[in-house]
Amino acid sequence: MSKERQLRKQEEVRNTILDAARDIIAKDGIRGLSIRKITNAIDYSPAIIYHYFKDKNEIVETLVREGYERILASIGSVKRNENEPEKEIREAFTRYIAAALESPEYYRAVMLNDDPAVLKRTRLLEKGISERSQTLQMLCSSIQRGVNQGRFTPCDIELTAQILWTSTFGLIIKLMVEKDISRDQVNRLIDHQFTVLFNGIMSRNEV
Repeated sequence: MSKERQLRKQEEVRNTILDAARDIIAKDGIRGLSIRKITNAIDYSPAIIYHYFKDKNEIVETLVREGYERILASIGSVKRNENEPEKEIREAFTRYIAAALESPEYYRAVMLNDDPAVLKRTRLLEKGISERSQTLQMLCSSIQRGVNQGRFTPCDIELTAQILWTSTFGLIIKLMVEKDISRDQVNRLIDHQFTVLFNGIMSRNEV
């Protein structure tokens, strides 16, 4: 077997393990994940699992990291809007909501989890977190630009970013719980969410 083919095979096995773990987490939560359940799901021996990951925690950390990287990629692809940062923020959050709704069970299992290893990636509320969270840094930068331009009222930038993010998180969770909402109503809720939020931070001259 060529080296390239061998590496491709190893990547396939790794992804199979992660896909199985993701399905288990979506069904049973992170605490319900175990190496035994993974081996039963894909008919691999524990030795194969441990060849790729040292333990369950490494699998969880990998899934959370890769999930955040996908979200960052979708948000990071939003075109910078120099003159109207609120439109940039709206577009970024709209993409974030869409990414979350694509995998609702998995999203809830991760974002509602208080395991320290998971919180290392998902925490957003502590003071100074924007210095360590890339996603929050991006949002803070857009808000700061809006303040500098006079489009947003002067505010605590990090605190404002945290409230924008957590209020959007609340909408996502409710959309997942009430999953029979029509697409039209989902779009109306998302649109009005940001209308209300931006009314709170826009300069009176811009409203």
